[in-house]
Amino acid sequence: MSAQLLVSISSIFKETRHAAQTVAAELDGQGVPVSLLIAPHIDGTWRLSRDPATLEWIRERIAGGTEWILNGFDQSAQGRRAEFAQLEEHEARLRLRGATRQMDNLGLSTPIFAPPRWRLSSGTLAVLPEFGFHTVASTKGVYVGRKGASISEGERWDFVGSRNLSVGEGFGAPGWWRRNIMAAARRGAERGKVVRLSASARNLCEPKVARDFLGAVGAALEQGAVPVTYGKVGGK
Repeated sequence: MSAQLLVSISSIFKETRHAAQTVAAELDGQGVPVSLLIAPHIDGTWRLSRDPATLEWIRERIAGGTEWILNGFDQSAQGRRAEFAQLEEHEARLRLRGATRQMDNLGLSTPIFAPPRWRLSSGTLAVLPEFGFHTVASTKGVYVGRKGASISEGERWDFVGSRNLSVGEGFGAPGWWRRNIMAAARRGAERGKVVRLSASARNLCEPKVARDFLGAVGAALEQGAVPVTYGKVGGK
């Protein structure tokens, strides 16, 4: 079976939008779909609802078929700790309710969720089906909801194991890290694995980082990886 390649970009806001647009356009040219990880709040001050240019671009991408993933509620809410990394069910439910309501008010909805820095608590995973999410990504892999499973059932997910290869997003971005990411993407594709590549648009503002991120995508493609989106991972 051929490897599958998943590519995503996070931390998209006013100051990073151009970098995200540039990399997304490069990926478009290679026939690689890019998933956009979007949160209603970033850094305690930026709000998607108050950034019309970014919102317009996101809407244009979605209208053109781009997949978007809810990437938390407020990425800076717990400082350096990832927002959904340790939440119990009650608090996770409150944050998810706030996030989905605010995105719904902007006319945006998605069945796919990935927490900031991909760090997912068991409490968060437990309540996500209540909000209509059927695909959830974490550092270790992708949870795909089983068709017909009730939210009261314990066994509601199929799991596709795949370590996320991140540039930024709480992980590294120096040259040695980027080289490791490229090598890991190549190895994973050679072995027929699901290869997940993600980057923070903050880091993509640096041309050499954007170049190497695209290089990692190219390395996976050269080994025969087939580009897919999170909604299609595992052939679901």
